[in-house]
Amino acid sequence: MKILHCLYSNRLGGLEQAFINLNDMLFSLGHDVEILVPLDAPYLKKLETDFIINDFNNAGYYNLFSILKYRKLLKKINPDLIISHNSRATYVLDKSRLGLNIPLISFLHSNKIHRVRGADHIVVLTDDMKLNCIENGLDFYSISVLPNVIKDIPELRSYNPPNTVGTFKIGFIGRLSKEKGLQDLLEAISLIKDRFSIELHIAGSGADKVKIESLARKLEISERVFFSGWVDDVQDWINSIDLIVVPSRSETFGIVVLEAAAYGCPTIATNVPGPASQITNEVDGWLTEPCSPSSLADTIEKALLDVKSWPKIRRSAYARAHKYLFEYRLSDLSNILDRF
Repeated sequence: MKILHCLYSNRLGGLEQAFINLNDMLFSLGHDVEILVPLDAPYLKKLETDFIINDFNNAGYYNLFSILKYRKLLKKINPDLIISHNSRATYVLDKSRLGLNIPLISFLHSNKIHRVRGADHIVVLTDDMKLNCIENGLDFYSISVLPNVIKDIPELRSYNPPNTVGTFKIGFIGRLSKEKGLQDLLEAISLIKDRFSIELHIAGSGADKVKIESLARKLEISERVFFSGWVDDVQDWINSIDLIVVPSRSETFGIVVLEAAAYGCPTIATNVPGPASQITNEVDGWLTEPCSPSSLADTIEKALLDVKSWPKIRRSAYARAHKYLFEYRLSDLSNILDRF
């Protein structure tokens, strides 16, 4: 099947990694794939195979020029199927395909469904997201669940839990923006800074970096906070960390939770739908209340006082990660595509 695979984003993050992974899955299933993304998208370097890449720009929701331009592109490519990610790409391609009889599948990575209603089928990451779609009037049978995947899981490395008299290295990976809850993590660390020796290592970038630096100074923990910037080798970075914390205020999946499990790093995450769909509290990680620095501080403290449980926790998480292996999810994707 000839597929046009579309994402309107030139950032780096979980959404973009999901796009790359899905693209590789489509190729593995033997489909003829062309890509529609901004040409300056930094994630394109992660493509393992050469694909025809078309430029996705000027794609405002109500930009008639964009709709006409991509309608012309659709006529030229003449795909059997369009796959788009999130609302902007879905909305523009849905309007552009009018009268061309090309089916459209939208992969939804957020709960913003208003502009994806025109898709013929919607794929979400969790059962909770599917329920949200149904509660907002979408048809049960027009929605499938396919979680994010991970390409490879290495052999579980040898491990000794951290020394309780040493310094604990806590890691955060993600976009530096309000919904990721990094400010809650800084406040949590400030609440327990006198009881533990902690370093916070932050991998990621975003508009809120200056605010985070300012908050760290205000909380008098600047000397404990280290910015790694965007890291290309996530596995190597995670291997240098004792405990991953995912303090998101909202999160539809949380690919960092999956990556930490696959690479053998114990993880604390907030009890929001995405991480909660992966972690069983105190079995293969810890869950804590979102938007609550005090709850997060209590959970971190509980974990740090019980490092003897970490080897069992990480083994359970590692076993859980295998459910999300790329190769195991190919049949699920194939079943979705078979509808078209």
